[in-house]
Amino acid sequence: MTNLSDLRQIREFVQIADSGSISAAAKILGMAQPTLSRHLAALETRIGSSLIRRDTHTMSLTEAGRILLADARELLTLADRLGKRLHGERSAIRGHLRIVSVVDVGQWIVSRVLSRFRKLHPQITTELHLINRPTKFVKEGFDCGIMVGGPTDRRVTTKKIAQLHRRLVAAPSVLAEHDGLRHPDDLGRLPWLGILQPHFFARDRLDLARGRKVVKLKFPPVMLLDTVTALREAAIEGAGFTTLPEWMATRDIAAGRLIQLLPAWHIAPVDLHLTHASHEHLPERVRSLLDYLEAEIPQEIHQLDLAER
Repeated sequence: MTNLSDLRQIREFVQIADSGSISAAAKILGMAQPTLSRHLAALETRIGSSLIRRDTHTMSLTEAGRILLADARELLTLADRLGKRLHGERSAIRGHLRIVSVVDVGQWIVSRVLSRFRKLHPQITTELHLINRPTKFVKEGFDCGIMVGGPTDRRVTTKKIAQLHRRLVAAPSVLAEHDGLRHPDDLGRLPWLGILQPHFFARDRLDLARGRKVVKLKFPPVMLLDTVTALREAAIEGAGFTTLPEWMATRDIAAGRLIQLLPAWHIAPVDLHLTHASHEHLPERVRSLLDYLEAEIPQEIHQLDLAER
């Protein structure tokens, strides 16, 4: 019996013994009776002995059949136990994940979502890299990334998962010095705070829309900062005006630390992308993380936009 590689015939034999006939077992197994009879005959050939004694009206096990039945039940129990264990191993996601994110989204959003993912999969370990510079995704060994702007590595797959809505803001002290802001052209009188990294397209340019009208502006920045959080701090301090994501600006506007400028004019949202290496056979831990991030990050952003977190 130890050199039988396929347990199917063993299972079928046990079902025949339990059902009392080949025809009854075939119905339970969803097989044609002649097919089941052939399988039984093949098993008997491999065993080298008849397993079932047949006559016109009854069926009974031979001595070899009774011996095999006891061993077969034990073998199938062990096989089922092993199958469940292997399924459990596949279901229990484990291993290490390296994630990269733009700094502020990583601090405010990804770190929270990643913490919830680990609660679901405690055998996973993670490292979150917060980087605003363009990355060589594959070369640097990241499993997935949460980025804004276009892809900087051709060997990655990119999918838009959310949009970051923005507001144009300044501290009350800035407006006290420069009153009468009614049109985008008036913004040229204010000091501009820009993001340092040029691939974010917020270094020295700003497009404002109102209906179908679009005004393209360019400002000489008085300060360039590397993160949006730093821009927020400088804006609150009165260094100038800038754009901030909705989820960062909402509380400060409500608290009076910042004021929204030209609220009738619209700033295009920034697309947030989920990236991973461009190949089909991703590890299960990576696929699970990608699915989770895609579902949870937009929800987290929505809650932050509403100042619910």
